[in-house]
Amino acid sequence: MYAFLVLVVLALVLSVVQDALSELIPFRAPAALTNTVTVLIGAGLAWGIGYSAFAPFGQDLRAEWMHPVLTGFVLVAMGEFVRTVIRAIAHRAGEPPVEASPARSVRAA
Repeated sequence: MYAFLVLVVLALVLSVVQDALSELIPFRAPAALTNTVTVLIGAGLAWGIGYSAFAPFGQDLRAEWMHPVLTGFVLVAMGEFVRTVIRAIAHRAGEPPVEASPARSVRAA
């Protein structure tokens, strides 16, 4: 149970970092680029703290380098899943759906 809780907390931390980075970048980056950078940050975080999302559940991977890389993927996916579930629970019946990230307009001076 603790292994799953650690996975969810790290995923939510990573999604907050993703939101902070998207606010700090002065231009609108494509979603694919943002998710790729977030996976790289997640893999770096997993490698830095020596965490594998698979080891606590007894899953072995073919090579050792796969643990942090795939953990980065799992962290991003879990963060998006948890945020979507929370958004769905918080949604009131009869109201239109709320946009996940409102579109920002960039104006030239």
